[in-house]
Amino acid sequence: MARRSYEQYCGLAHALDAVGERWTLLIVRELMSGPKRYSDLENALDGIGTSLLATRVRQLESDGLVRRRLLDPPVKAVAYELTVAGRELARAVIPLALWGARYFMGEQRPPTERFRAEWALVFLADSLEPAALRDITAEYEFHIDDSVVRMRIADGRARVVRGTSELPPAAVLQSDAVTVAAIAGGRVTVNDAITGGRIQAVGNPEALQTLLTLLDMQLESLRAQIDSSKRDDERDGAA
Repeated sequence: MARRSYEQYCGLAHALDAVGERWTLLIVRELMSGPKRYSDLENALDGIGTSLLATRVRQLESDGLVRRRLLDPPVKAVAYELTVAGRELARAVIPLALWGARYFMGEQRPPTERFRAEWALVFLADSLEPAALRDITAEYEFHIDDSVVRMRIADGRARVVRGTSELPPAAVLQSDAVTVAAIAGGRVTVNDAITGGRIQAVGNPEALQTLLTLLDMQLESLRAQIDSSKRDDERDGAA
């Protein structure tokens, strides 16, 4: 099936030609945490259908946003990962995800909507600057509703891994998806959520403080991108 095109000489139009189809950006989201097998993508994207998933992955490969690789032993399976262009796309999507949390995610989680802690943490981990992580080596564990994910920080990079830690983490944070959405949407700060009991945090005090400072600073920086546009609109309206 030929891909539809807007036939417009515009960067946004060409970007939407590549990634504007249903499910495409969610495949990119899944690959932000690292290589995934086809079965991993199928399991995470419940409802996509095998044929449609195959079509979307092939198109992402054709556009140079995703490539295949062999996983390291003992798995020895074919997986998909983001290319350099794909990772640039992933970073461009982060403000969009925060905008969605701000305006379209309320104080109740619809019972029909699935949630994985990985979906929330991967946007934050991928946005962290290497300079801010240079002197940090730690693993943190997040329990959000019934989902568990780890954030490993080492060598100036933060990676998100699903599941519990094999070794005791530096700190453990427990919360719920609604609180995470409120933090991402700028309605609650991390510190306020802890003070109000919406986040329970235990572990090494120094490592915990490092994480909380990092989260608050990065979220503030990301939200400022949306806030600046909002302030401009408010000034224009008052003029």
